[in-house]
Amino acid sequence: MKPNIGFMNNEILMKRGNKMKQQNTKRKILQTIGFVLLSVLLFGIVLVLMISSDDRWYAYLILAASVGLLIILRRTKFWHGWRVPLSWIVAVVIAWGGLFAGQPPVNIQPYTARNLEQPSAPYKLLLNNVIIVDTQSGQLTSNMSILSEGGKIIDIAPAGSIKAGEDTEIVDATGKYAVPGYLDMHMHVIGEEHTSEALNLLLANGVTGFRQMSGSAEFLQQWRGGAFTSSIDQPALLTMPGDVLTPMNAPTPKVAMEFVRQQQKEGADFIKVGGILPDVFNAVLMEGRKLNIPVVGHVLPDMDLKVAAENGFSSVEHFGINHGALISASTDEKTLRAKATAIPSITANPIFVQLMKIKGLQNFVNKKVMSAAIESSGGKKDPAQLQQLIDTYSEEKATQLADIFVENNTWQTPTIIRVHAGVLSDGSDSISQGLYDLYLKLVKTYDTEGVKMMTGTDGGGGEDIWLDAGNYIHQEFDELEKAGISPLHVLQMTTLNGAEFLGRLNEMGTVEIGKNADMVLLDANPVESVQNLHKVDAVIRAGFYHGKEELESVKQNEGTK
Repeated sequence: MKPNIGFMNNEILMKRGNKMKQQNTKRKILQTIGFVLLSVLLFGIVLVLMISSDDRWYAYLILAASVGLLIILRRTKFWHGWRVPLSWIVAVVIAWGGLFAGQPPVNIQPYTARNLEQPSAPYKLLLNNVIIVDTQSGQLTSNMSILSEGGKIIDIAPAGSIKAGEDTEIVDATGKYAVPGYLDMHMHVIGEEHTSEALNLLLANGVTGFRQMSGSAEFLQQWRGGAFTSSIDQPALLTMPGDVLTPMNAPTPKVAMEFVRQQQKEGADFIKVGGILPDVFNAVLMEGRKLNIPVVGHVLPDMDLKVAAENGFSSVEHFGINHGALISASTDEKTLRAKATAIPSITANPIFVQLMKIKGLQNFVNKKVMSAAIESSGGKKDPAQLQQLIDTYSEEKATQLADIFVENNTWQTPTIIRVHAGVLSDGSDSISQGLYDLYLKLVKTYDTEGVKMMTGTDGGGGEDIWLDAGNYIHQEFDELEKAGISPLHVLQMTTLNGAEFLGRLNEMGTVEIGKNADMVLLDANPVESVQNLHKVDAVIRAGFYHGKEELESVKQNEGTK
């Protein structure tokens, strides 16, 4: 009996058909899953952009609409042939155009320089029998009277020779030492969650002025309008940059130079670099010299601090960052510098540059990168490389580095407490302790060679650090003492030197007639011991007297919030 070939063929065809159906079903399921995951990813990106954008968030709705359009078309018969690439092109054009149309308009109006109205006490203040400390020489002048009015010191004379009027508050300051108010020359307090509380604590610990090391066009506008300077209960903001330059907002020399010009128009006092490519760094220095605006901040270890100083870098923060100064003081400098972490080259990629023009995306990426940079700012954790830094440290090369800083008037803000926290964060093992000891040694070399230095803390008003904002500068005093810096030089670093760096010696830095009435009264002689800088009896801010009980009350009240 012959087999039924037709039947067998039909059976085979049916099996093949079923198999193909199963495969098609499986394929559709996988395609659907992939499509859903892609949609979730795309809409997730849109959501992140909307959340991270401070301005014109609705622009990202256009991006969402474009994505949605593709999703809808993908499920229709229209998605076929030449219509597929056309749909993608139209969607990309709509999304890209919408994103840039939604960016804040660039309408920068040059600020007009003016003298901001300063605060002042509603009375005259007369301090009697006070000892005045000359921050330039360390000389003491005893039994003096200091009269202030309108936020300024208007008279200084031997005790008893200044007549007090009816509107004068008289304070017996017998045995107290008068010094200018402390200056913290590296802070990030403006715009933080606890800015006001941090500022209150700063004043309660003797700080009457500070240099803000990060800013924005909005903060500059507020400051130029009189904000951050007008309180007799808080220290004054002395100087501030615009946005810190990073690979996100300054990815190429051309973009960076335009950004520098923009910040100058916005009223920035200086340009702060956070971590940029070497060619961008050099372009910023060149533009800064051209516009006569100082460039300060970080010098990443893949760049030479000596060259930066010679090219006009004004102030090195945190020893450059990531052990940059120790590399410059090493006998194996070239090898160590070659190993130093550099900015990824992708930041100069044209596509990356264009993407970073999207404000929301730029802010989001910048925030994440800066956060990661802060966490890794103690430098590489490679024990062998760190030991190499220690083993190859050269006092001769450290001295040469210091001499170049002196020759080029390149200032330093060591922030040793930051270094201490960075290198000893994982414990006091021999390598960490060795690095810390080297930094103390390097600071001493700077001081011996005459490098201009200022006290700074890197403190701020963030969630985890604002409670210690006022204590940080006193911790920095202790670190400088450990390094072997003399009491007079520590006093100068927190008073006289900051005023000189800012070009404001006519207003601050010494206790003299015509200077701001921002002072600290100490219980003991600060020229004898650094520890005496902690013994704050009173703080005078713009001629307003804050006594010891009031200062302790502020510390206690803020500390219990």
